[in-house]
Amino acid sequence: MNIRFLETVLWLTKLRTLKATAEQMCITHTAISNRIDALEQDLGVKLFEKSGQGFEPTPDGVRFIEEAEPIVEAYHKLRRVVLDPMKVKGSLRIGLATTLVPTILPHLVKTLRSEYPRVSLAVTVDLADRLLRDLKGGRLDLLLVASSPPEPHYERVPLCSFAMGMVASPTLAIDTTKPLTLDQLAAHPFIGYPAGTDSQSRVESYFSGVDLVAGVHASNGIHGNVQLAAAGMGITAVPIVYVKTELEQGSLVLLPTVKAYASVHYAAIFSKDGNTALPRAVATLARQAAASFCEAADPSQAWQNHSTHPSEQA
Repeated sequence: MNIRFLETVLWLTKLRTLKATAEQMCITHTAISNRIDALEQDLGVKLFEKSGQGFEPTPDGVRFIEEAEPIVEAYHKLRRVVLDPMKVKGSLRIGLATTLVPTILPHLVKTLRSEYPRVSLAVTVDLADRLLRDLKGGRLDLLLVASSPPEPHYERVPLCSFAMGMVASPTLAIDTTKPLTLDQLAAHPFIGYPAGTDSQSRVESYFSGVDLVAGVHASNGIHGNVQLAAAGMGITAVPIVYVKTELEQGSLVLLPTVKAYASVHYAAIFSKDGNTALPRAVATLARQAAASFCEAADPSQAWQNHSTHPSEQA
C-alpha cells in the first residue's frame, strides 16, 4: 500500500469509472483494477461494488476513504512545504536512452507539468555512453539510462528493469517452435551496437565463445537496429517492451532462446555537486513514472522491484 494506491481509491470514488480514473492518473484500466484488488486482498475487505451508477464504495470502503483522505492531503501538504512547485522553475537538460522515450517519458512529462509547471525539459536522446560524457562535461543535468554513474560523486536513483529478447523479421523464416541455441542464433547475421558501448558489451558477453556472422549496426542505436531487423537484415537484441507494436503487427517475431539474455536496469543519474534540488526532484518523478509504466506492462517484461522479480533470483 502506498500513496498512489490511496489516491486511486479516492479518484475512483469521485469519478466512478475505471476509464475516467485511468485517464486522470495516466495509467491503464487494468492498473486501476490491480491496485484496488491488491488493496482489498491486503485489507481483507471489499472496498467497491459496481452498480448502474458506476463504482460505489461499500460500508468498509467508506470507512477506508474517511481515513485515507487526510493521509493523502497530509502527504501533498508535506510535498508543498518541502518543495514549493511554483518556486521550482527553469530548464533541466536531460539525457535519455531511446528505449525510455515511448515508455517512461510520456508519464514523466505529464507528471512534471502537473507537479512543477514552471519547469521545462531540454531532452537529448542518444547512446548511454555519449550521454555519460555529456553529463561529466556539464552539458547535461540528469540522465535516464542503463548505465552506472561515471564517478562516486554522482547519485543513482533506480527506475526499472526491462527484459531483453532476440527479434528478427519473419521473412528470415527462423524456426520459433523450440528454443534456439547460441550456435543457431549465430548462424544468422547479428545486428549489434557501436563498438565499445555498454549495449555491445552485453551482446559480446551473451555470445562469449561463439563466432558471430558479421552483421551491421546502426550508429543511433536501438531505433535503427529495430528498423534494420524489420527489413530482414538479421537478428538483434532489444527490450521486449520497446518492440511491442512491431511484435503485434508481425513485422518482427520474438525468438525463443535456450540462454536468457540479461535484463537491463535503468536509473536516473545526476551529480551530487552544486544545486541538486531540480535534478533530484525530476529523478523522483521519473521513478514514479517508471512505476506507472511497469504497473500497466506485462510483469515479465517490465518491473521495478529487482529483489522480488523472478528473473533477478539466483
